[in-house]
Amino acid sequence: DDPELFDPTRPARTNTAFGGGLHFCVGAPLARLEMQIALPILFERCPSLKLAADPEYSNSYHFHGLTRLMVTT
Repeated sequence: DDPELFDPTRPARTNTAFGGGLHFCVGAPLARLEMQIALPILFERCPSLKLAADPEYSNSYHFHGLTRLMVTT
C-alpha cells in the first residue's frame, strides 16, 4: 500500500516479482539436477578436458551464467 510513501514501520512482504519469490523459474531445480548428473559423466568420459581460454560470463538482469566456455581435450 502507498508505495510512494516512506514508512519504516511498513510490514515486510515477500518478493513476488518474476525471477524471484513466488514466480522463481520452475526449471532451475531441474537444470541443477541435470548438471549434477551430466558433469560427472562428462569428466569421466573426457578426463583430459581443460580450459582453452578464460570463461566469458553474462551479467544480464539476474542471470550470471556463462556466455562462452572454450575447452580442449
